[in-house]
Amino acid sequence: MSVGKLKAVVAKPGNCLQLTWDDGYIAPVDLAAIIAGHKGLKPIKTASAFAQAKLSRDKWSVEWPGGIDFGATQLRRWASEQAGDTMASADFRAWMNAHSMTLDDAARALGLSRRMVAYYLSGEKPIPRTVMLATKGWSAEYA
Repeated sequence: MSVGKLKAVVAKPGNCLQLTWDDGYIAPVDLAAIIAGHKGLKPIKTASAFAQAKLSRDKWSVEWPGGIDFGATQLRRWASEQAGDTMASADFRAWMNAHSMTLDDAARALGLSRRMVAYYLSGEKPIPRTVMLATKGWSAEYA
């Protein structure tokens, strides 16, 4: 997924960012679980530290003092996943594991190539809403 630069960032309570991209897309990104899950992000866990979020000089990322930053592409992916527009790689893997599927099994079940399933699992490609809905439909039909 290739996205443009960020235009604005506003730190909100609860470790959430309100972001605006240069294509006009505006979305919140809740970073609370991400921050809680990574020791290296502990410096921005407090409200006062998190509130120091700012756009990088080149506007390709949001950064905090101390060298912590998140790129525009990753933030857009999280925004899309949190809005329900795409599926997280971890959720896709969980679906496969719940049904004891191999790459080939998942590809056949969803009408995808094995390579695309591998891209989805690695996070290299975003998982579109249609695939997310197909996994839910498959589970309802065959579980």
